[in-house]
Amino acid sequence: MKRLSSLLAVLAVTTAALAAESSGKPNIVVILSDDYGWGSVGCYGATGVKTPNLDRLAREGRRFTHAYAPGSVCSPTRYGLMTGRYYWRTPVKDGKVLPVNAPLHIETNRVTLASVCKSAGYRTAGFGKWHLGLTSARVTDWSGRLAPGPLQIGFDHFHGMAANIGNSPHSFIDDEEVTGHIPGEPITVEAGGSTSGIKLAWKPDHIMETLTTRVCEWIEANREKPFFVYYAPNAVHEPIVPNPKFTGSPYGKYGDFINELDWSVGQVLATLDKLKLADNTLVIFTSDNGGVVAPGNADCQTAIKAGLKINGNLKGGKHSEWEGGFREPFLVRWPGKVPPGTVSEQVICHTDLVATFASLLNAPLPKGNAEDSFDVSRAFTEAKTGAPVRDHVILQSAGAIYDLRMGDWKLVERANAPDFESVRNKKKTEAAEKKKKNAGVQHDELYNLKQDPAETKNVLAANAELAAKMKKFLREARGRGFTRPDAGK
Repeated sequence: MKRLSSLLAVLAVTTAALAAESSGKPNIVVILSDDYGWGSVGCYGATGVKTPNLDRLAREGRRFTHAYAPGSVCSPTRYGLMTGRYYWRTPVKDGKVLPVNAPLHIETNRVTLASVCKSAGYRTAGFGKWHLGLTSARVTDWSGRLAPGPLQIGFDHFHGMAANIGNSPHSFIDDEEVTGHIPGEPITVEAGGSTSGIKLAWKPDHIMETLTTRVCEWIEANREKPFFVYYAPNAVHEPIVPNPKFTGSPYGKYGDFINELDWSVGQVLATLDKLKLADNTLVIFTSDNGGVVAPGNADCQTAIKAGLKINGNLKGGKHSEWEGGFREPFLVRWPGKVPPGTVSEQVICHTDLVATFASLLNAPLPKGNAEDSFDVSRAFTEAKTGAPVRDHVILQSAGAIYDLRMGDWKLVERANAPDFESVRNKKKTEAAEKKKKNAGVQHDELYNLKQDPAETKNVLAANAELAAKMKKFLREARGRGFTRPDAGK
């Protein structure tokens, strides 16, 4: 009987693998880590951290050196990745994250990564940090049905957190409900952030373990049809809470958390291997913004003092307008399609995944959707870096400063930044103008990233004409409503 069971298990795995291959559609796994800097991965030059699984992705796939998050904090990037549209095209113009109790920030009729895959016959699931809002109004009682949410924009299943793990309701959301709800009691957030109405709050240092298990179990349960997994782990966002079994990093708890993140990725890869799905699965790993380097996070500062270059040699980090806030580790593995062990210098953006998946799956992109998403599939599969897959990318910091990356050049727009009176009340506008006046005149900056990747020398004075053209382009792109050329057709 035991032998028969083993044979049936092998047969099930083999059948699933053959079914996936015969469909002609790859499974897709997108892993969006949190606050994970460019210089914190072995294959990007980090030493002293253990990232064998991420290094494996680079060895078996492609490593990008100019991949950008559209925002230097999480909600703007998550919105852009999910919709293919820049966050600043929404009513939120200031580049800040959404409140934990914000309503769903994505219209339910808007195309998303999940809906593109679902329209092509995929099973779809999201895990981990959401931070894109839930319900149609600000949440005051978490005991009700949390909809609209992920299930209304293309996901068949969701298991994760409303936002960061330090935020309420301190319990996982499963599809549309908070887990551990005490029947008959409202789930409310008390003064100071504590939550009432749940049986037992989660253990922060076991959240990564729980999410990893859920992702792997879902993949195994849904292996017989093409699937799309969006996995957004909380590592390495503060609080820095590695599982107790991860210890000993020379960079302290922060290094331990990096090691746990890599372990989690490894568990997903091992599940694909076990089910013989790896050869027909497109895996993408990246981060929502750069790592934290500013004072205030003790664990990050401990790692920096111990020698970890969280964002490598790039300037700045999370929140900032510099490369360290936007340029992300970006790894793509797709056996037989993506050349192994290769490096691409193509400029790409997280917003590009929607149009790219639509192209790969032959799914339509209706007019008025994915306005800032370019099909960069050629950058994934080309043997060598060819013609640019996009001619520019627009970035926005948490302080609402816009950058324009165009070719080797980067413009930082400080002077005459667009006013947001249409979305701010008069009092706030006057306060902002007063603050700006007191701070003195702000001047634009221009950098040649090929010659000066660390942004040490502002060369605007010597390239004033180019800067003026880039500034004009930036303003026109913001006003036009789209940047992908065919998005307006």
